[in-house]
Amino acid sequence: MSAVSYSPGGRVARWFYGIATGFALFSGFGQMPIFKRYYLADIPGLAWTADYYITSDIHYLAAALLLGMLAWRLALDTRTTGAAWSWGPRTWWGWTLLGLLVISGAAKVLRNAGVFLPPPLIMVLDFTHLGSAMAFMFTGLVALVKPKPKPNLRGLVS
Repeated sequence: MSAVSYSPGGRVARWFYGIATGFALFSGFGQMPIFKRYYLADIPGLAWTADYYITSDIHYLAAALLLGMLAWRLALDTRTTGAAWSWGPRTWWGWTLLGLLVISGAAKVLRNAGVFLPPPLIMVLDFTHLGSAMAFMFTGLVALVKPKPKPNLRGLVS
């Protein structure tokens, strides 16, 4: 059996995590005007990608789903020992990037809610959020492409 079978949540959690991160990345880039500028919004059925409010709502929903899943994972991680997680970050680097995303995203939500933040801080938050999202995306792509390590069977076979 695969590690997915033993992972808390199984394949359903893995799919939800992938869909939530995909929608968060897609809608996050959609909040910048790149979809209209590079004519992605002109493709039939994708005109909604040029609407800031639609992509913003999708981004908030995807972020809420991700936060809920990660909170569930952290809560289960305290109760299970040695679980082979098939979804979510597996290294300190992934957790660091997600922490940066959560902190900078929460500050951006506060700013959008009307809390005054000085312009230099807003610029730092924007670059931190965008940079950590891109690093998270590239790290995830490398993890998908990189070959899985083979188990060390030395000593087990006589």
